[in-house]
Amino acid sequence: MPTTDYISNKVEGIVKKYRTRDPFELCEDMGIGVRYRDLGEQLKGFFFYQSRIKTIVLNSRTDEMLHRALCAHELGHAVLHSELLTAMRSFHELELFDSAIPSEYEANLFAAELLISDEQLSELLESAGYSVFQAASILRVPIELLDFKFKSMKSRGYEIDPLYMANSDFLKYI
Repeated sequence: MPTTDYISNKVEGIVKKYRTRDPFELCEDMGIGVRYRDLGEQLKGFFFYQSRIKTIVLNSRTDEMLHRALCAHELGHAVLHSELLTAMRSFHELELFDSAIPSEYEANLFAAELLISDEQLSELLESAGYSVFQAASILRVPIELLDFKFKSMKSRGYEIDPLYMANSDFLKYI
């Protein structure tokens, strides 16, 4: 299981290499296809790897603003869990958002690290004096991703108090 430090360092390496935090640009640069399909009411998106082709599928019914967070989350699976999916013959939809599965927590940490830089968040909260809700709105991320970012920053030595409100399966309910 990758640690918070490992995930943070992995994201920073990717951002440095590709010079962007935009998950759609990263998918293009990394050769990961992004497709939109009607996935019904429950499933928001998924990543799959077949015949050496990596693809992220996002639900076309989902709000466009949420697509960015979902893409970052699924990119986390692509970067952190490709070998796991290669070994699996299939997976069940119910497992995708199970908060007890560590890979969902890790993908959320990856998304938070990718979409929110430490400097940008510190600037918004400390220097500009915005609330966490205002910061989430400005950053165009669900408030739960800020919680994951706070947990990551705290584990890396920042004096910050996480909200402790986000479960790993929060994307299922947005």
